[in-house]
Amino acid sequence: MKYLFLFLALYSFTGFAQTNCHCTLKGIVASKENKEKVPGAYIYIKGTNKATISDAKGQFIISDLCPGKYTLVCQMASFDPIETIINLADEKEEDFLLSTHDEHLQEVFVQGRKQEITSQLKSELSAEERSQKDGLSLGEMLKGLTGVQSLQTGSSVSKPVIHGLHSSRVIILNQGVRQEGQNWGSEHAPEIDPFVSKNIQVIKGPGGLRYGGDAIGGIVMLEPNALPDSSAIHGAIQSIYFSNGRQGVISGLLEGGIPRLKGWGWRVQGTLKDGGNVQTADYYLSNTGVKEENVSIALGYKSNSWGSDVFYSRFHTVIGIYEGSHIGNISDLERSIALPRPLEAFTPAEFIRKIDRPNQDVWHDLAKIKAFYHLPNQATLRATVAAQSDERWELDVLRAGKNINTLRFNLDTYSGELLYDETNTNKRWKGQAGFTFLDQGNITSGQKVQNPTLTTSLLPNYTLRNTGVFAIERRATERWEVEAGVRYDVKEIETHRPKANFSTTILRNKHVFAGLSGSVGFTYHWNQLTESQFTVSRAFRAPGANELFSNGVHHGAGAYEIGDSDLKGETGTNISFSTNFKPERWDIEVGLYSNQIHNFIYLRPSVINLTAAYATTVRGVFPIFSYQQIDARFQGIDFQASYLISPRLSVQQKTSIVRAFDTQNDQYMVNIPADRFEYLLRYAFTSKHYISGGITQVSRQTRVELGSDYAEPPAGYFLVNLNWGVKMRRFDVNLRISNALNAAYRDYLNRFRYYADDQGRNISLKVSYSI
Repeated sequence: MKYLFLFLALYSFTGFAQTNCHCTLKGIVASKENKEKVPGAYIYIKGTNKATISDAKGQFIISDLCPGKYTLVCQMASFDPIETIINLADEKEEDFLLSTHDEHLQEVFVQGRKQEITSQLKSELSAEERSQKDGLSLGEMLKGLTGVQSLQTGSSVSKPVIHGLHSSRVIILNQGVRQEGQNWGSEHAPEIDPFVSKNIQVIKGPGGLRYGGDAIGGIVMLEPNALPDSSAIHGAIQSIYFSNGRQGVISGLLEGGIPRLKGWGWRVQGTLKDGGNVQTADYYLSNTGVKEENVSIALGYKSNSWGSDVFYSRFHTVIGIYEGSHIGNISDLERSIALPRPLEAFTPAEFIRKIDRPNQDVWHDLAKIKAFYHLPNQATLRATVAAQSDERWELDVLRAGKNINTLRFNLDTYSGELLYDETNTNKRWKGQAGFTFLDQGNITSGQKVQNPTLTTSLLPNYTLRNTGVFAIERRATERWEVEAGVRYDVKEIETHRPKANFSTTILRNKHVFAGLSGSVGFTYHWNQLTESQFTVSRAFRAPGANELFSNGVHHGAGAYEIGDSDLKGETGTNISFSTNFKPERWDIEVGLYSNQIHNFIYLRPSVINLTAAYATTVRGVFPIFSYQQIDARFQGIDFQASYLISPRLSVQQKTSIVRAFDTQNDQYMVNIPADRFEYLLRYAFTSKHYISGGITQVSRQTRVELGSDYAEPPAGYFLVNLNWGVKMRRFDVNLRISNALNAAYRDYLNRFRYYADDQGRNISLKVSYSI
């Protein structure tokens, strides 16, 4: 490693040394016929790697040139290229007047990706960010997008937090289908293999009315590229190694068409992951390994008038739960929380790959059929039907050598959508209207939902049905866009409990919730460099089964959770405003939001007047968390700015700030993200070779009521991250060092911060080969 770093350092020094030349070349590209400025023209110097593109005003600039004689070329589609010889001594202006010509094109292949129609704040992973974070979980991949952080349970489980909200308030769309698993648990990570989806987008705020009014926090969309319709076979294989946990990941993909069957396409993908105990800056964490085995297949047909595709995926993971989160008595638990370092029993001296108890064993299957038909009026009729099966086992440590008190969740979901879509019509107002349904059955004991056997499960068996209707209208002109939508949902939950363990008398209880959601958004394009968005929305979310009926030990979270069957539905009113400004060399985006949530359902630690409550069970002693209902206000700012110092050197800054307040009781709330700031310096040797270094600063969360949690918020921290990437023909190589200085820290949003530090230095090497 030290020789590699020496090589990179020398290479970087050489690259910087070449920028001592100070000459500048600039000019304007315009049309010869009408003198209109031409944006997007490609200007480059022959024999060098110096190149640029004209901006919205037709202007271009190339800096850091040495004096001398050069051949300058300007190219643009539908114009004749121009070559000219220039003699450069200091600063020179060279304008281009391009002559138009007809383009006679042969076959054209157009590939696009889905962009959700909404005026809400949005973020997405760039190709470079995606390459750096491949192999991580979905929650860890999204961490770092402005307004998005990660809720963790130890080092192996994480889920996205958008503007301070997570779990059932964040909808995850996998292949266009709502991901349905036990997503309510803080330690229930999304059962998704990110390698399946090439495009990952986050909508921040309740803007996706098509998918449900309960997305008070936002939506995470994972979409694959369109299936190919060429018979040629393409693919890629990615191999990644993480030093921390000695984790190996390999993922492969093959896709193509079917010879002599025009319009058909297929794709096969699979991923394997295996890692052992994670290491902090100072010690190993016992039983923190992870294993994954994932596979997916897709087949589709598309013609000019209709098309259909089928998709199937299986996700399987085994996740070790840190042993130090399961303590035998109150005094040991309080001592573990108070100690700066875990007990030796939970910090083995050597690396261990084996996953023991406690652990999670999760299987998730998704099958989807999707079809579309183009109507004569240019509108499109779309239909989707999906089935999901989510089986989760949470295996506790053995008690007296016996396998008792194991949690089991088996959730079967059937869902569908029928959509009338005018997006591609020529109408001024383009609408979408549709109907959705969802039918679930959840088993925690017994073999059938209606016939449970135990009263001691964390959750009772239950059935859930949700139906919704929605309509969205959108109008766009050259200057402005307006969008308005409304949705109405009815949700019915029926529980099934035996009167006593193994009793044949079943007690049934039904809860029905109904609510209206809606949004109005406005986008204004001030000029080609600036646009602003303003949105007002109202969201309704019915309480989940966990919030209503939980009563027991939640193994994965290491907590005793208590629900409230009298909870009402949440209603949130969200106001957001954002502006994107892209002057020369700058790219600035700022977003402001305020989310007032009435009847907010809140999982609160049972700590009152500095006195902590614990639950003593046959499984050990656990901190108690109970679901309560309050009125809350979430507000904050997302900021991102990047500046191109030179054609090779750029700097970027990101800021995410959330403020949350219990307006009903006039106090701060727990488990709200602390302020986060990121700084990145990037140097590009060529368009395919770069190096970057960044600092992540997370502040201490000071906006928490004294004595309202089992442990005070940890100190803030700084993390240094380094990246190096290069593309060579079919190979793509990326080296990333996370927490390069091996800082010892605890993150406030990690539930296991009570017991241990977060992950230490992690070096990952990714090698990708494209076919």
